[in-house]
Amino acid sequence: MGFPSVCYCVILPQPLILVLQLLDMLRHAVLLCLSSLGLAAPPSADDHPAYAAVPPPDLWALPAAAAAPPPPPTPAAIKARLPAVRYADLLRARRAPAAAAAAAAASCAVCLGALEARHRVRELGNCAHAFHKACIDKWVDKGQATCPLCRALLLPDAGAGELAAAASTSAFLSF
Repeated sequence: MGFPSVCYCVILPQPLILVLQLLDMLRHAVLLCLSSLGLAAPPSADDHPAYAAVPPPDLWALPAAAAAPPPPPTPAAIKARLPAVRYADLLRARRAPAAAAAAAAASCAVCLGALEARHRVRELGNCAHAFHKACIDKWVDKGQATCPLCRALLLPDAGAGELAAAASTSAFLSF
């Protein structure tokens, strides 16, 4: 037993359909006028899509121009914001009692060489990891904007746009 192959659609003449649509529009217009005057309850959104409530504008949303992320920092800008210092001066600036013990076991995570007091190093802004100047400069020149050890952003005040750009660059250029 299946469905019969004939169509059970009701065919109405086109002029009759147009008249019914016109009457429906007139009914909606009258209902809107009465509801705006307060003489009738507003029609439900299920009655017609035109009656759907318009959401209030988000006053805290940023304009489209302000929402665009700033361009990622260039390697030259990163190097300029991370000054190179002698490793001994860096340890002295930290003034931690464990700094002397850490100095004996400290190594550069890029080249795996020991960090000695006479070496020039760059201390990263967010995580305070230190690397040989030449090693971290090569890392930055390859387009990386995160720490080789912990993946924190190299610059301390990088915004969300720079975070997304740095993450996509790191994922694209990592070997």
